[in-house]
Amino acid sequence: MAIMLIGFICIAMVVMTAYAAELRCENNALIAKNKVLQGEVDTLGIKINTANNIEQIEKIAKEKLGMIYPTSENCVYLSEEDAPKHNFAAVIRKEAYN
Repeated sequence: MAIMLIGFICIAMVVMTAYAAELRCENNALIAKNKVLQGEVDTLGIKINTANNIEQIEKIAKEKLGMIYPTSENCVYLSEEDAPKHNFAAVIRKEAYN
């Protein structure tokens, strides 16, 4: 009876060790996937920061969309009192970079 109990315990230990090894293997695979995904998240974060950069936005606006900063001749005011004392286009440009 004692030999059967010891045999059963040994078999149970082998099964539990195999199950633990399988769990470790799955865990390592998930850790590797997590590292890959974290790398992708970091790359996308850098791309977002680059795309949100004011110089990048201005470059795309000028090159792809043909946009330019307005000059004082391009601005129309309803009355003389509405017109700013300084060049309004220069004020807008200065505000964009501060």
